[in-house]
Amino acid sequence: MIFDLVALLNEKRFSHPSTITAALLANDTLRLTVRGYGWWKDQPAYSNGNAVLSFSGISGGVLDVSSLLDLEDDEALGVFEVSRSEDHDWAQPHTFTLLCSEPIPEPLAIYDLVERWVARSGGIKSVQDFLNGSARLSTYLEYASSQFFMLAEGPESLRAVLSGELVRQGVRHQISPSGGRAEGRYLVRLAEGTWFFCEQATLEPM
Repeated sequence: MIFDLVALLNEKRFSHPSTITAALLANDTLRLTVRGYGWWKDQPAYSNGNAVLSFSGISGGVLDVSSLLDLEDDEALGVFEVSRSEDHDWAQPHTFTLLCSEPIPEPLAIYDLVERWVARSGGIKSVQDFLNGSARLSTYLEYASSQFFMLAEGPESLRAVLSGELVRQGVRHQISPSGGRAEGRYLVRLAEGTWFFCEQATLEPM
């Protein structure tokens, strides 16, 4: 029997030990063979389960299969989590582009605001995924001192936060609609620094 992982994890709690014994990435599908505690069973026993976790329609994220196979301990899936992408503000499609037509008096206040918004929404992405030029602080500050520049783009909840702060600082700005693409239906976290979106997530006992 093949289980939908999201529904299964809503009913049962994932538990260790867990060891990844094989991984296969082909096209847009990742298959992980896992050995350990049979948490998906009605009557699980310590270290008596084998299953294949399948994730198809993978898009966006950070995935290094070799690093997953290097996890030889019995807690290989350290932060295993599968959730609906629609439940995460930071994962929503970008709906706006925000342009400023004068320098920002307090650019670090904007940076801090976006950083706190990402943390508050449980984001795996970082400030640089939303704030223009922020991969390097010096670049962002240079942009923020310009007479005309793109400040940010992102989902609707971030637009409201940024607009309010720019009004507070008295910065002239305008917002243009942006038709960003939606992420996959599910957000999958497998280990620290390993995550991606996908269209389907299942578990098949062996």
